[in-house]
Amino acid sequence: MNELAGNHEGHTIPDTTPLATQKRTAWSLWIAIVVVAAVTVVFAVLSRAEPRPEWNPWRLMVVETVTSVMFALPGLVVATRRPRNPAGWLLLVAGLGSAVDQLAHAYGLYAIPRRLLGGVLAAWVSNWSFVPFIFPVFFLFLLFPNGQLPSARWRIPALYIGGCGVLVFLIAAFLPGPLGGGEYFPSTPNPVGLPALSVALENAGVVAILLNLIPFLLSAASLLFRFRGSAGVMRQQLKWVAWAVMMTVLLVTVQIILLDGPAESIAADLVPLVLSTAIAIAIVRHNLFDIDRILSRSLLYTGLTGIVVGLYIGSVSFFGLVLQHSASGVVPLLATGVVAVALQPLRDLLQRLVSRLVYGLRDDPYTALSGLGRRLEATTDPKQVLPQAAATVAQALRLPYVAIELDDATAPDAGTARVATHGTESPVALRLTLVHQGEEIGALVVAARAPDETLSAADLRLLRDVARHIAQAAAGVRLSLALLRSQKHAVAVRAEERRRLARDLHDGVGPVLTGATWTLQAATTTLRTNPDATHDLLNTALVHIGQGAEDLRRISMGLRSPVDQLGLREAVLAYTDRVSLTVHTELPEQIPRLAAAVEEAAYWILVEAVANVLRHAEATNCWVRLEMGDVLEVSVADDGRGLPPRMRPGVGVSSMRERAAEIGGSCEIRPRSTGGTELIARLPVSLPGVQDADLADQGAV
Repeated sequence: MNELAGNHEGHTIPDTTPLATQKRTAWSLWIAIVVVAAVTVVFAVLSRAEPRPEWNPWRLMVVETVTSVMFALPGLVVATRRPRNPAGWLLLVAGLGSAVDQLAHAYGLYAIPRRLLGGVLAAWVSNWSFVPFIFPVFFLFLLFPNGQLPSARWRIPALYIGGCGVLVFLIAAFLPGPLGGGEYFPSTPNPVGLPALSVALENAGVVAILLNLIPFLLSAASLLFRFRGSAGVMRQQLKWVAWAVMMTVLLVTVQIILLDGPAESIAADLVPLVLSTAIAIAIVRHNLFDIDRILSRSLLYTGLTGIVVGLYIGSVSFFGLVLQHSASGVVPLLATGVVAVALQPLRDLLQRLVSRLVYGLRDDPYTALSGLGRRLEATTDPKQVLPQAAATVAQALRLPYVAIELDDATAPDAGTARVATHGTESPVALRLTLVHQGEEIGALVVAARAPDETLSAADLRLLRDVARHIAQAAAGVRLSLALLRSQKHAVAVRAEERRRLARDLHDGVGPVLTGATWTLQAATTTLRTNPDATHDLLNTALVHIGQGAEDLRRISMGLRSPVDQLGLREAVLAYTDRVSLTVHTELPEQIPRLAAAVEEAAYWILVEAVANVLRHAEATNCWVRLEMGDVLEVSVADDGRGLPPRMRPGVGVSSMRERAAEIGGSCEIRPRSTGGTELIARLPVSLPGVQDADLADQGAV
């Protein structure tokens, strides 16, 4: 055992895990690319005197070989860091295909004039070696960034792209005619060319569209499809590809401007290098830089450069036509002046457009707030107001996640709950308290655009302004929902009350009256034959009827509140006399009968307010006031410790507000100027549908 232990200590056990194998494979591929590139450079230098296309001199071939190695380097990083993601392997395969393509051209140019072994083979390989370079890139777009197709429906496009790759390889490999497109090896025919494929040469445009352009468009469309439904990390990763595409457009523009020449080819060769670098950063370290800032700055200066160039060319053309006979230096000078004058306004305009595209409406708060107002106005369902507000904030500021929390002590599950969300839940970057009339009623919760990104000062300013408007909407929504719950509760209470009445009448009054009925019927049969028994039966019936009347009176009194029995003024005095606190009352001498709902609301709001004074105020005095006018004003004040800085309404406060709102009134709680707290409820003195005759009948009961 010791010897075995010693052997283990003295020798390094090779790492045979799948991850280590994948890393070794990735390094092997990249080393193979480097070796192929080094050999290519050698043959490019050796064949520098051989005839070749003017746009691709031997020095440019050396540069392109180096870019092939650099193109594959990000693939090595991805394959070793994220071996399960096929993006790294596709980049390595594409880099190897590019390196083989360069080697085939370089060796063919060197070997064919010298009749060396493999020269024609190299030229034949150069005919189709572009296929393992471009089609892995197409599949890279399809599978970026998570290594999976956007959806199951994309299997057909993936099969189409793969089939196109096979067809392009077969056509290029067996196309008759000179190898190398006729530019590199014009005197070397394809030894395996098939005359039947001459139709591909005759319809080269159609073949290129079907087998090259459409696969590219499909792969690019998959990125757009992903971006439209992406959020969070995936959206940040796709933004890196968007930046690479923008740089590609810039490089292609440079290529078009330069037309023919080595510089044009260098610009084209930089395209895959920029793309592979952006893809590697997106997969391995998507938060390495602030991509939103990079994207916005790139958009701004790329667009500004294009506009300035276009404006200068247009100005030169215009002034050249108008001032044909002027001095030669006047036209460029005038064009430069036009560009100088228009530069700053163009920059400001483009800056606003780019900022809106990348950051949303954070720099245009008026538009954001007006958009929020329009969406809230168009929403008729109270339950959809806050979801619409959350969606508006998320869309206006390009935020991945927005939620609105609401405090509602009257809800069945009283407490704070997220009543509206938009987007995919992400780590919370900011929580803004929603305050209405000095009370905390909820919070606006937002996530940053990227996990490690902080919201800017402009974002915070707009969010604070939006939070104030959402607070007003949230207060209205909370009240509307409370009213809906109250209505449902009232319906349920009425149903339960009817059920209780039916039970009391059936179990109490019903049997008593039934007994009296049967007793009276028995008395009628004995009236002539046995007067004494009839007398006893009638007495028993009278007892049953008396019990029934008493039960009916008891049930009737149980349905009436103290206000019904005593009137509002006397009910208030009776309650305040029982309170263990010094209560100062200021009541009118006479209070006319009001609608039952108004009197009930006034009484129970007053009772709840005084109870809150007893529970929370730590007061020594309480003032209760009723005042009749256009409205019935109920006031309860105390000399206690007052309101907290941020009051969170409980069940009692919410109940008082609901009672007032149910009949079209209002309830306000505020600090007293001399200390303590004051509640003022303003209730209507009349209600629609309640006539004076109804009130008279109510008072007569």
